[in-house]
Amino acid sequence: MEIAILLLVAFTISFLLIFKMAYNDNKTQPDKNKLHVFGVLFVVFLLALIPTAVIAVFIFILLGSTNAVNLLFTLEISGRKMIVFAISLFMYYFTIDSVIEIIVKYIVGKNNAFYFGILLLIRLGALYIIGTIIGLPQTSSFVIATGLTVIILTIEVLYYLHKK
Repeated sequence: MEIAILLLVAFTISFLLIFKMAYNDNKTQPDKNKLHVFGVLFVVFLLALIPTAVIAVFIFILLGSTNAVNLLFTLEISGRKMIVFAISLFMYYFTIDSVIEIIVKYIVGKNNAFYFGILLLIRLGALYIIGTIIGLPQTSSFVIATGLTVIILTIEVLYYLHKK
């Protein structure tokens, strides 16, 4: 249910922002190129599905990674807590972590082992705190934080090496 609410909110925000832009643009068009309101609504509906689908893909990737760590270490965490953890991880990773990553890159330098190590420790602490806030047991929170941090680090290092 939490995922459906998150996707509905994302779709609504996307729909409203795109509708405002498309409707204003449609008013400036000559009469022969103007769409009716229902045409604008249809186009906006289709365009709003794109960011919603991207958010859904990221949520399901994070949920799958969290579930894989849960199954691998038999942590016995409920599906509801896993979903809340994945959504919290999504919000953290695309907001606070981006700012932290820029700060660390500015202080330490760009893409060296020390940079990746500091990010690993910061993310480990942040995911552990998120897990304990959600109500996971301390050991489960630490194991999931460690597993997800290592998965994220591996993906980032592989991307860095591929780009290099």
